[in-house]
Amino acid sequence: MTSLKEKLQRIVIIGNSGSGKSHFARQLSVALDAPVIHFDEHFWEPGGFNKKRPPDVVHAEIKQLSMGDKWIMEGVFGDLASSALENATHLIFLNKTWDECKSALNARGSNSNKQLDPVAAENSFRELLSWAESYVIRENSRSLYGHSKIFSSFHGNKHEFRDRQGTEKFLLDL
Repeated sequence: MTSLKEKLQRIVIIGNSGSGKSHFARQLSVALDAPVIHFDEHFWEPGGFNKKRPPDVVHAEIKQLSMGDKWIMEGVFGDLASSALENATHLIFLNKTWDECKSALNARGSNSNKQLDPVAAENSFRELLSWAESYVIRENSRSLYGHSKIFSSFHGNKHEFRDRQGTEKFLLDL
């Protein structure tokens, strides 16, 4: 009989900004010995979150990466998640409250020390907080609506976690 750990080969993690996608992906990466692919690193030009890369290039990269044997992809970009889901074995939806997401975003901060322009990074962070707060009212692929639609239409193995305890238990069960 194959264990859950052995079945977890190609995982997509979606959720709001601040829901813990990157943190959870890193924890899964260690447990499963699988590389993490962050949608942000493909969506944005290097050096910040101010300039988008061409969508056709990004989708082609994600599609190509999703053909690998073992990986974990994570991000808020539902359209990129959908590109990877054709080859995914599991979908994980971190459906956390805004209060929990906001707290995590504020604890993380702007990461302005990692950006080429720290002032622009601080401005982008304020915009991110406002954008993330609108997660429940937006109706695109980067929203609660979009993520819920992706989650409900995925026919593979899927898990939804509404709090940190759920993700911690999932990791312990591996």
